[in-house]
Amino acid sequence: MERAWPEGGNAFSEFAAAVSEHGVLDPKTRALILLVAASLNRCSHCVDHHLETLKALGATNLEVAEAMMLGSVTSAGANMAWAAEVFHKRLFH
Repeated sequence: MERAWPEGGNAFSEFAAAVSEHGVLDPKTRALILLVAASLNRCSHCVDHHLETLKALGATNLEVAEAMMLGSVTSAGANMAWAAEVFHKRLFH
């Protein structure tokens, strides 16, 4: 995108760099969060990138699996809440 729309691509790169600066979370926790977000957004490129980062940080398969399952259950819970809202607010009064 930086070639197609330099201003937008550069703005995203700056945003990503600012968010990626070291914070209070340890690097592995940050990488697990990024992996789950990428997975929920179904971005294969991002998932691969974050898995490589996690491998370099020494994350275990069990840590990755647990994080992915936490993301899955959270997503399912959010969908259940949305379904209840639709049902109660839009179908039956």
